[in-house]
Amino acid sequence: MNKMAARDFKKSTLLQLYARATAPSRDYYGLTIGESFLCLNVWKITHGPHSFPKRKICEIDDFLDDKHLQEEIKNNFGRNVFDYIKNLIDNKRTLENLPARPFLLILRYLKINDVLTLSRTNKIFYELCNKEEVWQLMFGKMLRRSPSAEEKRMAFECGWRETLRRRMSYIKQALVAAKNRAAAPAHVKLKKQVSKPTNPPKKSLIKAK
Repeated sequence: MNKMAARDFKKSTLLQLYARATAPSRDYYGLTIGESFLCLNVWKITHGPHSFPKRKICEIDDFLDDKHLQEEIKNNFGRNVFDYIKNLIDNKRTLENLPARPFLLILRYLKINDVLTLSRTNKIFYELCNKEEVWQLMFGKMLRRSPSAEEKRMAFECGWRETLRRRMSYIKQALVAAKNRAAAPAHVKLKKQVSKPTNPPKKSLIKAK
């Protein structure tokens, strides 16, 4: 694949998955699925570490003719990933292979727990529900507001998932502190109150006659 095709492939990436081969093999697999290509990377760790993976690139229209590649994907990524690819080839739309925009639109109508449950369904939904766009949506759902400029900068540096985790941790600490203040004994509250300084009474001056 030339450089231009590689850039187009990266731009059109739909899904990236990673898996470890079944024991006793320790080989590691990475699968990138694009609109017109498949790319399978295999790190042969069983017989020693390798810095560069063995790579196989296949046009998606030729996938059903490559029996060896089909078996590798079924064995290491599961039948649902094979069906995902086959549905793309057959142009069969499912929730798993919807474009990003309608997929996010559907998630907007789901509760937070429903989105988390969906992410635990299989490898495909785990990857789809852990994209930055989804965690930005979760941020708005959880806090019921739009992110501030500071939070957007934080998300740019560490991602929306980490930004949400930090905000929720801050809110939890603030609630605990407020609860502790409310539960404090009355005499402790009185000690913490800052009394306003009182002005000393002015002495009246009596003019001697």
